[in-house]
Amino acid sequence: MSILESFVKNSKPMITVEDVYQKSDVVFKSFIVTFSFRTVEALMEDGLIETVAEDAIRSISCHYPVYRFIGTDIGLIKTTVGAPLTSVLIEEMSYMFSCRKAVIFGSCGSLDKSIPEHKLIVPTDAYRDEGTSYHYMEPSDYIRMKNHKKVCEILDELPVGYVTGKTWTTDAFYRETAEEIKKRKSEGCIAVEMEFSACQAVCDYAGIELYGFLYRADNLDSAAWEKSGRDALLSKDKRLDILNVAFEIAKRI
Repeated sequence: MSILESFVKNSKPMITVEDVYQKSDVVFKSFIVTFSFRTVEALMEDGLIETVAEDAIRSISCHYPVYRFIGTDIGLIKTTVGAPLTSVLIEEMSYMFSCRKAVIFGSCGSLDKSIPEHKLIVPTDAYRDEGTSYHYMEPSDYIRMKNHKKVCEILDELPVGYVTGKTWTTDAFYRETAEEIKKRKSEGCIAVEMEFSACQAVCDYAGIELYGFLYRADNLDSAAWEKSGRDALLSKDKRLDILNVAFEIAKRI
């Protein structure tokens, strides 16, 4: 069977999130998903978050602590890179903490060299170059990032500068080839990352509102990889500035 035939709309899954986890007594209004352990460390160091559950979500390889911004009903969890885990983690958080609104943000590779380092990018559509989304919706090249206009409205209110465009979600970090980059650019992609199309598909399927943005890290719109803008090089202050944008979105949705 082709992956293009993987999705059957009314088929019942053998395992559901309800089979694996119990609901928590804690209820979040919204929650934020970050990829950066350095951001979590900075928030803990400054006393801005508290641990709700050390091992609420777990796997055979590790567990995923759940945090709350002190004095709020906004949650936080750190995921790891990759579409399958991150998309399902959002579904598990949504179920366990009775919350249908998620904010996701992270770094990305630029496909447009005119975008400055660390500039915010709001994806409008995501190219589905990963496997997860094909089990949650009908096949298509792109998926619409449903709430991108609301994200833009909030950034305008703050105000925070940003650009919009399509993003390329891929499972294959070491197979972002020059030929593929040229093709994606011709279709309007301005960034490449590894989660957004899958997260949107899972959220659409599960009835979760997803709000997402990226910030420009390295650059692939060049003859050779330009890695100077990588997340590891961000200062603590810049890291928290970007996190604060996610927090403002989480407050306003």
